Amino acid sequence: MSVDTRPSLWYIKNEVIFIKILVFSDSHGRASNIIEAIEKHPNCSLVIFLGDGLRDIAYAEDKFPDITFFKVKGNCDLVAGDTPKEAILDLDGIKVLITHGDKYHVKYGLATILYAGAEKEVDAILFGHTHLPVELCEYVADKRIQLFNPGSIGACGTYGVINTANGILVTNIAKLYPEKP
Repeated sequence: MSVDTRPSLWYIKNEVIFIKILVFSDSHGRASNIIEAIEKHPNCSLVIFLGDGLRDIAYAEDKFPDITFFKVKGNCDLVAGDTPKEAILDLDGIKVLITHGDKYHVKYGLATILYAGAEKEVDAILFGHTHLPVELCEYVADKRIQLFNPGSIGACGTYGVINTANGILVTNIAKLYPEKP
């Protein structure tokens, strides 16, 4: 599945075209955490859900009908209908693989998912499953691939905030409840 998201998701600030994207994974029954995070980002154009909580993200889709949602199923999404296991999105000219990550055994390392991304010729990979946030860039041959895992919105309260501008993907890990000093 490949989807071009560009035309309906742009917003303009100071002559630069941006897409603001929220990325969630592993909500495991905590739909309220997803709702709270979305409410903190009123200019969000797109939500990407990386599996393990499809019922939770369906609740968010109903609550925010003006936001575009893309989702893939995780290993705990037993009733997933026709939701794909992975998809490739075009985000402002950036080819992005979205997957839960269990298929690539990400709990045991990132080599398998990295090589799968290189084979699919993507620029970035968004995945979940481990409940641990990851932001890094790796190279396979001469191909640079950005890897991003938002962690778990359910267990840890972490999620991803991505901004794209002119073909550049800027990732950040956000926390629902920042740690106290």
